[in-house]
Amino acid sequence: MFQNTVKGLGKIFKTNNFENLIIMVEGYTGAMKSTFTYSIMSKYLDNNPGKIGLYATIEETKESLLKNLKSVGIKPNDRIFIADYNRTREMYREESENTDFMELTEKLIVSTKEERGDSFCVFALDSLNALYTLTKLDNEQLMRMRIYYFFKLLRDAGLTSFILKEMPRNGQYLIKENENFLSDGVIELGIKRTMEGKKRFIEVIKMRQNQHSMKQYIMVVEEDGLAVMGPSVDDM
Repeated sequence: MFQNTVKGLGKIFKTNNFENLIIMVEGYTGAMKSTFTYSIMSKYLDNNPGKIGLYATIEETKESLLKNLKSVGIKPNDRIFIADYNRTREMYREESENTDFMELTEKLIVSTKEERGDSFCVFALDSLNALYTLTKLDNEQLMRMRIYYFFKLLRDAGLTSFILKEMPRNGQYLIKENENFLSDGVIELGIKRTMEGKKRFIEVIKMRQNQHSMKQYIMVVEEDGLAVMGPSVDDM
């Protein structure tokens, strides 16, 4: 998946062990977390006929997500099923105030696995911040336990999972990065100033079972989607 999906991603990874990993994709607004995640899922499924993926979008509507993807040259993939939580909340407005959305997500994963079996192999949650907001637990310890068992469910289902997380500019996290310790990988996307102006970058902070570069690589939008270029000139 790492070497044969997003163009140039193989420059970062020397190995390609991705199955049953939970990968955090984190970054500020505008870093293209959703675009990157959908793109890597789509290319992987194109390379593996018979497999399907599930993309759960909590903040953004399905229509808005697809429109944004189209604007950067990424076509919809009919084997990525998009669960639009905005539509669910609108349809069940009165009940949604009392809905446990983490439990709803777990049921969605279990039911899809029961229906599609091993063909269901890749999952994305966009975003963890939004899920926390909708999961009304004020006790931090209880939330830690919930996320632990949520991650366990993903592993037990045998999924490669991408969990998107918005990075607040003040550096404060709801669960103090507990998810990063529980996850198998952390990919950071961002925007930085370089000698050539502002550039988007990708950096792999960790990825268990894999050998990878620790440098920041420039990421650009080409006519047919995203591409990873060489290391940042500030990180040579």
